[in-house]
Amino acid sequence: MPLTSANLVGYLRAEFSKSAKYRLWLFLLQLLAAVPAAIAVLIPDHYGDLLYALAFFSIALSALWWFVNTQYTRIRGAGQAALRGALLLGGLNETLSPSEAQALHERFTVKDSEAERCEKADYYTTKLEPDPARLGQMLEESAFYSERLQRMSAKVMLAVLVGFAIISAMIAFGVTPYVGRDVGQSITRVFLALVVFAMSADVFGAYRAHREAAKEIRDIRLRLIAADAHYPQADVLLAFADYHSAVEAAP
Repeated sequence: MPLTSANLVGYLRAEFSKSAKYRLWLFLLQLLAAVPAAIAVLIPDHYGDLLYALAFFSIALSALWWFVNTQYTRIRGAGQAALRGALLLGGLNETLSPSEAQALHERFTVKDSEAERCEKADYYTTKLEPDPARLGQMLEESAFYSERLQRMSAKVMLAVLVGFAIISAMIAFGVTPYVGRDVGQSITRVFLALVVFAMSADVFGAYRAHREAAKEIRDIRLRLIAADAHYPQADVLLAFADYHSAVEAAP
Protein backbone atom coordinates (compact mmCIF):
# COMPACT_ATOMS: atom_id res chain seq x y z
CA MET A 1 0.00 0.00 0.00
CA PRO A 2 1.54 3.35 -1.04
CA LEU A 3 1.83 6.09 1.58
CA THR A 4 1.08 9.76 1.04
CA SER A 5 1.71 12.74 3.29
CA ALA A 6 -1.99 12.72 4.26
CA ASN A 7 -1.78 9.03 5.22
CA LEU A 8 1.31 9.69 7.33
CA VAL A 9 -0.38 12.59 9.12
CA GLY A 10 -3.06 10.12 10.20
CA TYR A 11 -0.46 7.66 11.41
CA LEU A 12 1.56 10.25 13.32
CA ARG A 13 -1.52 11.60 15.09
CA ALA A 14 -2.72 8.11 16.00
CA GLU A 15 0.72 6.93 17.14
CA PHE A 16 1.42 10.02 19.25
CA SER A 17 -2.02 9.81 20.85
CA LYS A 18 -1.34 6.19 21.77
CA SER A 19 2.18 6.93 23.05
CA ALA A 20 0.83 9.73 25.28
CA LYS A 21 -1.29 7.18 27.16
CA TYR A 22 1.72 4.92 27.63
CA ARG A 23 3.79 7.88 28.87
CA LEU A 24 1.21 8.56 31.57
CA TRP A 25 1.24 4.91 32.63
CA LEU A 26 5.05 5.02 32.89
CA PHE A 27 4.84 7.98 35.25
CA LEU A 28 2.21 6.29 37.44
CA LEU A 29 4.11 3.00 37.53
CA GLN A 30 7.29 4.71 38.68
CA LEU A 31 5.34 6.48 41.42
CA LEU A 32 3.81 3.18 42.52
CA ALA A 33 7.24 1.51 42.50
CA ALA A 34 8.46 4.09 45.03
CA VAL A 35 5.60 3.36 47.44
CA PRO A 36 6.81 -0.11 48.64
CA ALA A 37 10.25 1.37 49.43
CA ALA A 38 8.61 4.09 51.52
CA ILE A 39 6.30 1.63 53.32
CA ALA A 40 9.07 -0.88 53.99
CA VAL A 41 10.97 1.47 56.32
CA LEU A 42 7.95 1.60 58.65
CA ILE A 43 7.50 -2.17 58.93
CA PRO A 44 9.21 -3.90 61.91
CA ASP A 45 11.72 -6.62 61.13
CA HIS A 46 9.55 -9.39 62.59
CA TYR A 47 7.00 -8.82 59.80
CA GLY A 48 9.31 -10.58 57.37
CA ASP A 49 6.53 -12.04 55.20
CA LEU A 50 5.11 -8.56 54.57
CA LEU A 51 8.54 -7.23 53.66
CA TYR A 52 9.04 -10.07 51.17
CA ALA A 53 5.61 -9.37 49.71
CA LEU A 54 6.51 -5.72 49.24
CA ALA A 55 9.77 -6.75 47.58
CA PHE A 56 7.91 -9.06 45.20
CA PHE A 57 5.37 -6.31 44.47
CA SER A 58 8.18 -3.88 43.72
CA ILE A 59 9.86 -6.35 41.37
CA ALA A 60 6.56 -6.98 39.59
CA LEU A 61 6.02 -3.24 39.13
CA SER A 62 9.55 -2.84 37.80
CA ALA A 63 8.97 -5.62 35.28
CA LEU A 64 5.68 -4.05 34.23
CA TRP A 65 7.40 -0.67 33.90
CA TRP A 66 10.07 -2.22 31.68
CA PHE A 67 7.40 -3.78 29.44
CA VAL A 68 5.39 -0.54 29.17
CA ASN A 69 8.56 1.47 28.50
CA THR A 70 9.53 -0.91 25.70
CA GLN A 71 6.11 -0.51 24.11
CA TYR A 72 6.19 3.27 24.61
CA THR A 73 9.58 3.56 22.92
CA ARG A 74 8.35 1.50 19.96
CA ILE A 75 5.11 3.48 19.56
CA ARG A 76 6.84 6.85 19.91
CA GLY A 77 9.45 5.80 17.36
CA ALA A 78 6.68 4.90 14.91
CA GLY A 79 5.11 8.32 15.42
CA GLN A 80 8.45 10.05 14.83
CA ALA A 81 8.98 8.06 11.63
CA ALA A 82 5.52 9.06 10.41
CA LEU A 83 6.26 12.71 11.24
CA ARG A 84 9.50 12.68 9.25
CA GLY A 85 7.76 11.06 6.30
CA ALA A 86 4.78 13.45 6.41
CA LEU A 87 7.08 16.48 6.34
CA LEU A 88 9.30 15.23 3.53
CA LEU A 89 6.52 13.89 1.33
CA GLY A 90 4.26 16.86 1.93
CA GLY A 91 6.99 19.47 1.63
CA LEU A 92 8.88 18.17 -1.38
CA ASN A 93 6.15 16.11 -3.07
CA GLU A 94 8.34 13.04 -3.08
CA THR A 95 7.16 9.43 -3.04
CA LEU A 96 8.44 6.45 -1.12
CA SER A 97 9.65 3.31 -2.82
CA PRO A 98 7.49 0.22 -2.25
CA SER A 99 10.14 -1.31 0.02
CA GLU A 100 10.41 1.83 2.16
CA ALA A 101 6.62 2.15 2.39
CA GLN A 102 6.45 -1.50 3.51
CA ALA A 103 9.17 -0.90 6.10
CA LEU A 104 7.20 2.04 7.49
CA HIS A 105 4.01 -0.02 7.61
CA GLU A 106 5.80 -2.67 9.63
CA ARG A 107 6.87 -0.05 12.22
CA PHE A 108 3.36 1.27 12.81
CA THR A 109 1.49 -0.05 15.85
CA VAL A 110 -1.99 1.32 15.08
CA LYS A 111 -4.46 -0.17 12.65
CA ASP A 112 -4.94 1.40 9.22
CA SER A 113 -8.54 2.25 10.15
CA GLU A 114 -7.37 4.16 13.24
CA ALA A 115 -4.85 6.14 11.19
CA GLU A 116 -7.47 6.87 8.53
CA ARG A 117 -9.78 8.40 11.15
CA CYS A 118 -6.93 10.68 12.27
CA GLU A 119 -6.13 12.04 8.82
CA LYS A 120 -6.50 15.80 8.55
CA ALA A 121 -6.18 17.57 5.21
CA ASP A 122 -5.39 20.97 6.75
CA TYR A 123 -2.90 19.67 9.35
CA TYR A 124 -0.31 22.01 7.86
CA THR A 125 -1.54 25.46 6.87
CA THR A 126 1.04 26.30 4.20
CA LYS A 127 -0.33 26.94 0.70
CA LEU A 128 2.98 26.95 -1.15
CA GLU A 129 3.76 24.56 -3.97
CA PRO A 130 6.03 21.62 -3.05
CA ASP A 131 9.63 22.83 -2.78
CA PRO A 132 12.12 23.64 0.00
CA ALA A 133 10.11 26.74 0.92
CA ARG A 134 7.00 24.63 1.58
CA LEU A 135 9.01 22.19 3.69
CA GLY A 136 10.50 25.15 5.56
CA GLN A 137 7.07 26.54 6.38
CA MET A 138 5.84 23.12 7.50
CA LEU A 139 8.90 22.78 9.72
CA GLU A 140 8.41 26.27 11.13
CA GLU A 141 4.79 25.48 11.99
CA SER A 142 5.76 22.15 13.59
CA ALA A 143 8.51 23.86 15.59
CA PHE A 144 6.09 26.53 16.83
CA TYR A 145 3.69 23.98 18.32
CA SER A 146 6.45 21.63 19.50
CA GLU A 147 8.12 24.47 21.39
CA ARG A 148 4.86 25.34 23.14
CA LEU A 149 4.22 21.67 23.96
CA GLN A 150 7.71 21.19 25.41
CA ARG A 151 7.43 24.35 27.53
CA MET A 152 4.04 23.24 28.81
CA SER A 153 5.40 19.78 29.63
CA ALA A 154 8.35 21.34 31.49
CA LYS A 155 5.95 23.44 33.56
CA VAL A 156 3.88 20.35 34.42
CA MET A 157 6.98 18.47 35.58
CA LEU A 158 8.12 21.50 37.58
CA ALA A 159 4.68 21.70 39.20
CA VAL A 160 4.99 18.02 40.18
CA LEU A 161 8.40 18.69 41.76
CA VAL A 162 7.20 21.80 43.62
CA GLY A 163 4.04 20.04 44.78
CA PHE A 164 6.09 17.10 45.98
CA ALA A 165 8.44 19.42 47.90
CA ILE A 166 5.56 21.31 49.52
CA ILE A 167 3.77 18.14 50.63
CA SER A 168 7.00 16.68 52.00
CA ALA A 169 7.79 19.87 53.92
CA MET A 170 4.26 20.01 55.35
CA ILE A 171 4.52 16.43 56.56
CA ALA A 172 8.00 16.93 57.99
CA PHE A 173 7.28 20.16 59.86
CA GLY A 174 3.74 19.17 60.80
CA VAL A 175 4.54 15.78 62.29
CA THR A 176 7.99 16.28 63.82
CA PRO A 177 6.85 18.12 67.01
CA TYR A 178 4.45 15.29 67.91
CA VAL A 179 6.59 12.20 67.39
CA GLY A 180 9.49 10.59 69.18
CA ARG A 181 13.01 10.26 67.91
CA ASP A 182 12.52 6.79 66.40
CA VAL A 183 9.33 7.77 64.59
CA GLY A 184 11.00 10.92 63.30
CA GLN A 185 13.83 8.88 61.87
CA SER A 186 11.33 6.57 60.16
CA ILE A 187 9.58 9.55 58.57
CA THR A 188 12.95 10.78 57.36
CA ARG A 189 13.63 7.40 55.76
CA VAL A 190 10.24 7.52 54.01
CA PHE A 191 11.05 10.99 52.74
CA LEU A 192 14.43 9.86 51.41
CA ALA A 193 12.83 6.90 49.65
CA LEU A 194 10.34 9.17 47.90
CA VAL A 195 13.05 11.64 46.94
CA VAL A 196 14.46 8.90 44.72
CA PHE A 197 11.23 9.07 42.74
CA ALA A 198 11.22 12.88 42.59
CA MET A 199 14.79 13.01 41.30
CA SER A 200 14.33 10.19 38.83
CA ALA A 201 14.51 10.51 35.05
CA ASP A 202 10.71 10.54 34.83
CA VAL A 203 10.36 13.71 36.96
CA PHE A 204 13.38 15.95 37.42
CA GLY A 205 15.11 14.49 34.37
CA ALA A 206 11.95 14.98 32.32
CA TYR A 207 11.68 18.60 33.45
CA ARG A 208 15.24 19.33 32.30
CA ALA A 209 14.79 17.44 29.01
CA HIS A 210 11.55 19.27 28.16
CA ARG A 211 13.11 22.63 29.00
CA GLU A 212 16.20 21.98 26.88
CA ALA A 213 14.11 20.68 23.99
CA ALA A 214 11.97 23.83 24.04
CA LYS A 215 15.08 26.00 23.86
CA GLU A 216 16.61 24.01 21.00
CA ILE A 217 13.34 24.00 19.03
CA ARG A 218 12.99 27.75 19.54
CA ASP A 219 16.47 28.27 18.09
CA ILE A 220 15.55 26.14 15.07
CA ARG A 221 12.34 28.10 14.56
CA LEU A 222 14.27 31.38 14.63
CA ARG A 223 16.67 29.99 12.03
CA LEU A 224 13.73 29.13 9.80
CA ILE A 225 12.22 32.59 10.28
CA ALA A 226 15.55 34.13 9.26
CA ALA A 227 15.55 31.99 6.11
CA ASP A 228 11.92 32.87 5.33
CA ALA A 229 12.75 34.94 2.24
CA HIS A 230 14.49 32.19 0.27
CA TYR A 231 14.52 28.93 2.26
CA PRO A 232 17.77 27.52 0.79
CA GLN A 233 17.40 23.76 0.51
CA ALA A 234 20.56 23.00 2.52
CA ASP A 235 19.38 25.28 5.36
CA VAL A 236 15.95 23.66 5.42
CA LEU A 237 17.31 20.10 5.42
CA LEU A 238 19.76 20.94 8.21
CA ALA A 239 16.91 22.49 10.23
CA PHE A 240 14.83 19.37 9.49
CA ALA A 241 17.54 17.13 10.96
CA ASP A 242 18.12 19.39 13.98
CA TYR A 243 14.38 19.65 14.69
CA HIS A 244 13.91 15.91 14.81
CA SER A 245 17.02 15.48 16.92
CA ALA A 246 15.64 17.96 19.48
CA VAL A 247 12.15 16.45 19.50
CA GLU A 248 13.35 12.87 19.81
CA ALA A 249 15.70 13.77 22.68
CA ALA A 250 12.74 14.94 24.81
CA PRO A 251 10.68 12.43 26.83
